[in-house]
Amino acid sequence: MQAVIYTRFSPRRNAETSESCETQEAICHNHASRKGYEVVLVVHDRDVSGKDEYRENLWQAIEATPKGGILLVMKRDRLARNVYLSEQINRAVASRGATIEAVAGDVEGDSDEAVMIRQVLASIAEYERKLIARRTSFAMRQHQRTGRRMGRYSPYGWTLNPEDPTIMDRDPIEQVAIERIIELATEGKTPYAVARAMNEEMPEAARGASWNARTIRKIVERAR
Repeated sequence: MQAVIYTRFSPRRNAETSESCETQEAICHNHASRKGYEVVLVVHDRDVSGKDEYRENLWQAIEATPKGGILLVMKRDRLARNVYLSEQINRAVASRGATIEAVAGDVEGDSDEAVMIRQVLASIAEYERKLIARRTSFAMRQHQRTGRRMGRYSPYGWTLNPEDPTIMDRDPIEQVAIERIIELATEGKTPYAVARAMNEEMPEAARGASWNARTIRKIVERAR
């Protein structure tokens, strides 16, 4: 029997406990060898989220899986981390006359019970992904509040410390702008209305050519 190996690794470092694509591939190769499968293709998705359905490499792997063959993964959550996408993939593979097989934690068979269990596992994977995203977002915001640099660019309201680029200092002008933006938003103004007001009141505080609704929305969300 022929098999196509697919691996995926999350884009957020330390966001989830997951083996590298190379480790997943080695585990799948060992499994295929024990089962007597012929591996005809290996496809990697590096730095790709399990919620992203627009994965060219994933659909390439599915298209390459021959009729009667196996789409082999280390765990099913490498394919998808939400129920809807999981069902899309299951149907796409089934329509080719192929099957999905996971080395770890798989539920074999096409009975109603097996399908239900796989859907429950996909729901758990989706919940875990959302929980991880919330924890990561919270941790990053906590670090930003204490002045720790978390990205290539400092967020609005902060500037890099000239003596230590790993630390951020409050930018006094931008902090005043943030206070005014929050004040206008609290009055019930839309992001577009706030942007117009800021372009009239504090055009020099905008980092780009002018204030826009997208920037206003991000500043308000971060403040909240």
